[in-house]
Amino acid sequence: MRAEVFVLLEAGMFTACQGFDDSTILLSLRPRSRKLGTPGNLETVQTEQKTQPRSRSKFAVPLIVIALLILCGLAGAGFWALHRQYVPPEAIASAERFLSLIKAGNFEEAYSLTTQDALPGRTLEQFESNVHRRLAVDALTSKVEWRGVKGGFQTYGNRLRRWLGGRKVDPDSMGLEFEAGSPVEVRVVSSPDGKWRVTYFQTHAG
Repeated sequence: MRAEVFVLLEAGMFTACQGFDDSTILLSLRPRSRKLGTPGNLETVQTEQKTQPRSRSKFAVPLIVIALLILCGLAGAGFWALHRQYVPPEAIASAERFLSLIKAGNFEEAYSLTTQDALPGRTLEQFESNVHRRLAVDALTSKVEWRGVKGGFQTYGNRLRRWLGGRKVDPDSMGLEFEAGSPVEVRVVSSPDGKWRVTYFQTHAG
């Protein structure tokens, strides 16, 4: 009886061959691949699952900080915008034209821009008398420069609340300050036809 043992190493494969009396038994010893579910693979899966939340958290924190900064910026800008002073440009233009007409001596057209009641004068003659009594006509300059608001202060937030409440957004009246050789106050009111009309005017000390 003879026995032959051959051990061959080929491409990482172990093969054992043993022969007994012309009959041969072949045994192949190969490293078996680990299937999903073996302890080694489970450790790998668990490790990957643990590392994923960590990588996500690295991006989540900066994104949250950026989002909070954007929200704070928008809130600050909104607060600033709602509390800004608003003056209707039509009111300023009407008062500037009124003073320019007075300086040019065109009292009739200037009177058409007023409320034509007791304050400016019920007639053109009364109006001209009030103009010479309240305004330093000779000191007026052709250049009229708006300086600000003396009364009837309104913000963009006030206008928004009026609009949401279904009310007229413009204030009923406001006092405007101008520089036209000397400080001049012109009070205007919003009329039902949507125009701004002069109701009072006077020169005053600066």
